[in-house]
Amino acid sequence: MLKDLMLYFHIPFCISKCAYCAFYSSPAWDSKLLERYTDALTAQVAAFDNSEEYKIVSIYFGGGTPTILGAERLCRVLAAVKERFCIDSQAEITLEANPKTVDETGLRALKEEGFNRLSLGAQSFNDSTLRLLNRAHTAADFEECFASARRAGFDNISADLIFALPNENIKMLENSVNKLISLAPEHISVYGLSIEEGTPLYLRKKEYAFPTEEGEEAQYEMLCKLLGEAGYSHYEISNFATVGKEARHNTGYWKRIPYFGFGAGAHSFFNERRFATPASIADYIAKASGGLLAPTDYHSSKPVSAAEAEEERIMLGLRMKEGVKIDESRVPPIIIKQGLGVYQNGVLALTERGFRVSNTLINMILS
Repeated sequence: MLKDLMLYFHIPFCISKCAYCAFYSSPAWDSKLLERYTDALTAQVAAFDNSEEYKIVSIYFGGGTPTILGAERLCRVLAAVKERFCIDSQAEITLEANPKTVDETGLRALKEEGFNRLSLGAQSFNDSTLRLLNRAHTAADFEECFASARRAGFDNISADLIFALPNENIKMLENSVNKLISLAPEHISVYGLSIEEGTPLYLRKKEYAFPTEEGEEAQYEMLCKLLGEAGYSHYEISNFATVGKEARHNTGYWKRIPYFGFGAGAHSFFNERRFATPASIADYIAKASGGLLAPTDYHSSKPVSAAEAEEERIMLGLRMKEGVKIDESRVPPIIIKQGLGVYQNGVLALTERGFRVSNTLINMILS
């Protein structure tokens, strides 16, 4: 019987670095570097040993901005995967895209090759906010890209929004949420702004007005209400979907399905080890032809212990609306008493209020 496996491809290129971004990516690239990086990805895919033992249930191209590679190179990488692996007929094949880096012709080529899900970064529909965040697109650019994707045949589109943004009030966020709802994507991811040390936004945070803790809570409650009324199920802490359109790839992460990451800065959970490729484009290109594991720190990583696996199961499972099986003795009574979670039939599931303080609750359970 074939073993389920997910694949992740990290494309660490972007037009410009977003002010809040702490992921590994670089705005310094040219066509020669993109070509060399594509060759490195396909070489690492070709080096995958015992690929016939696996069934690929999900493929995700993230970044950075994957569409910087262009449709032809992206299709070449996906073709290499098809040649090497058995891909499940229902596999979800997702591509993150920036509205300014792909057109309808490219989208049609991607759809024809087998990409069946797009993840588009809206973040906000207020152009002043987008400029502050150093986003490379406007609200109008997003709407045109969304329309182009629909014309190209994509019937599974996810969009990202960020709340608790600088210089944005709750009315501005409400306008963004309602605008996105009017476009009717199948999936919406909503993230509270995280100001990571070392990012441009962190260095300039004193220049901006951020919502108070109470204001942030009000924004969260408002967007949950609007999305719920629009028919989106809040199936995971940060994710909402229409029926049957929950993200299979991210759900796989939360359910600990093994995945292998290709590319500079990519992470993997494979052979019961968690390991990564160092965040260096040059290093990755130099090592990719040396074999599947050559670019990674696999051999210096330790297998996940049984105790660590159990902690992961609880921590990741509590991200989801369906919850996780856990002995009642491990559930702090305060979680139930304060309406932060529900315990039924041996399963603990956090409520929307519980989602907001999930890290604290998980620490209570695991301590």
